[in-house]
Amino acid sequence: MRTLIPSAQQPRDGQTSDEPDLHAHYGHDWLDVGGVRANFVCSVDGAVTASGLSRGLQTPGDNRVFAALRDLADVVLVGARTATAEGYRALRRSGKSAARRTDRGLLPQLPIALVSRSLVLDPAAELFTAADPSARTIVLTGGGADRSRRAALAGVADVIECGEQELDLAAACAALRARGLRRILCEGGPTLLASLAAEGLVDELCLSVSPLLAGPGAERIVTGAPWPDSLALTLVGLLEEDGAFFSRYAVAVRTAAE
Repeated sequence: MRTLIPSAQQPRDGQTSDEPDLHAHYGHDWLDVGGVRANFVCSVDGAVTASGLSRGLQTPGDNRVFAALRDLADVVLVGARTATAEGYRALRRSGKSAARRTDRGLLPQLPIALVSRSLVLDPAAELFTAADPSARTIVLTGGGADRSRRAALAGVADVIECGEQELDLAAACAALRARGLRRILCEGGPTLLASLAAEGLVDELCLSVSPLLAGPGAERIVTGAPWPDSLALTLVGLLEEDGAFFSRYAVAVRTAAE
């Protein structure tokens, strides 16, 4: 992997520009600032899935970036449908990953926060039952969600009400920050990213572009109702490996997170 545009991070002694330190590249202006960072992979023609899943687009470089971004996050934010489709499980960080996290002032374990309006979730799923006690799975929902489903999940997850009736994403992000989870890594899906971006809640987009054409039919990284205005991005980092590009975009001028 080689660096095409650095994030103001110079190579360490003995390290060449073709061997970027991914944690330094993606940690610069992130660890101290925090915010909401979205991570997506797409094909050259903009498809967010191949054969219905994002893993059909992944490359070895994308997998390394994916792991580094998780190492630098306080919490992974994901839509319930995406978590189900992609087979999400509770995240148990290994010794090396946990050490990388604690070396940077993060807790060793990484919780998942599910966004679910309906709460149609299985309390017996490994996503809940296998979570580390110090990083229980979080469920973000609205006040109008089904009470019996909420009660069933309460024993295996931290269920947080965000909004009197409908789920309020700004309140959801604020609830995570209130727990000290200020470095929020959003991993999808396209509907969640579109909603977060439309409400001005996304600070950064990390986009991997795989060198393939997926063909017609797949969604883009955002979907849903049209936006009234487009969202300007600033390219602050770019890596390349085997024809795949790994870009880092700032969405707006950022200030220290609450």
